Amino acid sequence: MADEATDGPRATARFELSDLLPDGVNEAPMERAGEFVWLIRRGLMAPELVDEMNKRLEHIVGNGLWVQKWDGPSWPSHSGEDD
Repeated sequence: MADEATDGPRATARFELSDLLPDGVNEAPMERAGEFVWLIRRGLMAPELVDEMNKRLEHIVGNGLWVQKWDGPSWPSHSGEDD
């Protein structure tokens, strides 16, 4: 088990259904130090699936399998452009 006193606070990660995404945007990953939220346009993912995915993310984060490096260099996006 990680020692939060030496390893720092644990990150959180979750999916959320959103009514606020702009037209033409069906999903949007949002990240800041300590938190990752993947917004999904409401109606494109069943709430039951969101719950299941959040349970999986809780397991991944809770077992130290989720790694974020906020103070390090930026990683390139999947589009090939730097964030």
